[in-house]
Amino acid sequence: MKSNRTPAPDVQKRQQSVRPHMPSTAEEREQQKQRDKSFIIAMNAFTEKAGLLSDDPYFGGI
Repeated sequence: MKSNRTPAPDVQKRQQSVRPHMPSTAEEREQQKQRDKSFIIAMNAFTEKAGLLSDDPYFGGI
C-alpha cells in the first residue's frame, strides 16, 4: 500500500539537489547507451530465468 505521507522538507531538498551526470560528448552518450543496453539485456535474461521481479507475497518472485 502506498503511503500518502509527504517527505520532510530537508528530504525534498536533497532529492532535488542530486542530479545524475548527463554525458556531454557524443562518445560518452554512446558509452552510456551501450551500458544501458547491456543492463537491459542482462535483466531480461534474469527475469526470463527467474520469473517476475516482485517482493509482494501475492505475486511471488524474488
